[in-house]
Amino acid sequence: MKATKQKITKAAIVRFNQSGLINVRLQQIADEAGISVGNLAYHFPNKRAIVRQIDAELEQIIEPILVDERTFSHLIDFDNQLSSYYALLNQYAFYFLDLLEIERAYPIIHIKRKKYIQRMIHQIVNWIKQHADRGTFQPEIQVNQYDILAHTIWMIITFWMTQQKVRGLKLGNEGAFKEAVWNQLLPIFTATGFMEYEAIILPQLKLVNMPEFQ
Repeated sequence: MKATKQKITKAAIVRFNQSGLINVRLQQIADEAGISVGNLAYHFPNKRAIVRQIDAELEQIIEPILVDERTFSHLIDFDNQLSSYYALLNQYAFYFLDLLEIERAYPIIHIKRKKYIQRMIHQIVNWIKQHADRGTFQPEIQVNQYDILAHTIWMIITFWMTQQKVRGLKLGNEGAFKEAVWNQLLPIFTATGFMEYEAIILPQLKLVNMPEFQ
């Protein structure tokens, strides 16, 4: 029974990612899962129940990423965090592409998302401040500079899939995604921080394609 429910949620994610949350019917999910729509309805009476189950699974993935105790002592630690975000974007693309539909149709999920956003921005701000103290980044030159920078990085992460769709680009370029984030941080690197960036992060970025920005 649990295996069938997992098969249904995985099939729903595939369909939601392909066609958008609002466009998918239960029959299509059942077809993707290779079961009858009656069998699907036995486990989930409607699409809302499936979305709620997916949200519960998504929470289990997001919580470890946003844990308050997480620290990023080195630049590579944050780069690994970006890899986690990118994997999340690809696995649950509809969650980011259908943001407004989820807000309107699933307000409880949207409230939870807003809490994730606050925690994510707070985590990024703390990371930047930690590295400013470490001498990797320069001190703030104006009030709330780091807060605004963290908000900008959050926007890049959250709307990465959306801007690719709008521009007609293929999804799946982790290098360009990371480059877009790291470029927001380049102006605040100290000489020491930039040396670490050149030695550790740039080689990582060169391992993957980055053709979007030309």
